[in-house]
Amino acid sequence: MDRTKRIGVKYCGGCNPRIDRVKLAQDIIQPLPPGFVLTEASFDEPWDIGILICGCPAACAEKPELKSLARNWLIIAGETIDYETCSETEIAQTAAEKLKKPF
Repeated sequence: MDRTKRIGVKYCGGCNPRIDRVKLAQDIIQPLPPGFVLTEASFDEPWDIGILICGCPAACAEKPELKSLARNWLIIAGETIDYETCSETEIAQTAAEKLKKPF
């Protein structure tokens, strides 16, 4: 039996955005199959997957205290996913594909 996968989203402060962070989050979730739920709320137990969306490659919001909020993390920083270059037009699709695979 499949269970819902809770995907938590955290954003950087947006001081140097090269990408539209909120639109990107929406574009990542849209193609996912049923059973994936996007949330910004914290729960008593960690999210299944956390997505940190930073507007630029500095990824300044990647802090040790975030690690405990999710079992696994996908880091988007500017035009990178998990620190690998990805064109802005492909970020959402690439991220959605990564989320569908087991971490």
